[in-house]
Amino acid sequence: MLPPFALERPDRLDEALGLLDDVSVPYCGGTELLMAMKMNVLRPRCLVDLKGIAELGRLDWDGDDVLVGGAVTHARLATDDDVLSGSALLASVERRVGNARVRSQGSIGGNLCFAEPRSDIATLLCAMEASVTLQSQTDSREVAMRDFLIGAYETVREPGELLVNVLIPKVRRYRGVYLKYQYSERPTVGVALVHDEAEGPWRLAVGAVGEIPLVLEADSPSGFDPHAVAESIDLVEDLSGSVEYKRHIVEVYVRRAMQLAIQGDSL
Repeated sequence: MLPPFALERPDRLDEALGLLDDVSVPYCGGTELLMAMKMNVLRPRCLVDLKGIAELGRLDWDGDDVLVGGAVTHARLATDDDVLSGSALLASVERRVGNARVRSQGSIGGNLCFAEPRSDIATLLCAMEASVTLQSQTDSREVAMRDFLIGAYETVREPGELLVNVLIPKVRRYRGVYLKYQYSERPTVGVALVHDEAEGPWRLAVGAVGEIPLVLEADSPSGFDPHAVAESIDLVEDLSGSVEYKRHIVEVYVRRAMQLAIQGDSL
């Protein structure tokens, strides 16, 4: 059973920001939050429901860049016509997140703020050099995804702040692959290897095996050493496997991603 809590349903962003503090937390899809509450891991006194705030449901394109509101669901990103035509890779990853319930209810902002180490979308966004906008009643700041995640279930977001949007720059120009090995609801390893077709290096992100994704760069898709990548990660042993096992599958999946990218089999 859920512990007792109050529920607020603001319809304006400023109203929602005024309600947030260290005991009142944002709520949208609730796919992770409600589970944590049932397990008594979290006991907020108040949930601030964000689903009625239109500003958080934005999905705006500006040239090659896309701005995704924090309340946009995985299902919407997986099926939106502009996302499908503008970034088949992003749509493909979102289409494989969790299960149908998680995709239909879970939001991109909630996913990132919960900082589940085995998040598909966090790994991809680190590789794509995305950033998030955190807003409070008095201030707003932009934080790179690679700086936003600081540990398992831990981010730089302060209690009074809300993740209002995610900016993915030049997403229309990105090509690459995302591979994962998964035998349960969450991946054991996720590997993103992407490249801006117009400029810049190839970027490799390896997630799900440690607390936060590892991100590396090289001049070409063949410029990574799979064994060295696997050796460099601070792996966490858990029910998904031992450190030795995870090191092995990291090496295998990095090599597979490189082979696909070299062959041009990218999205």
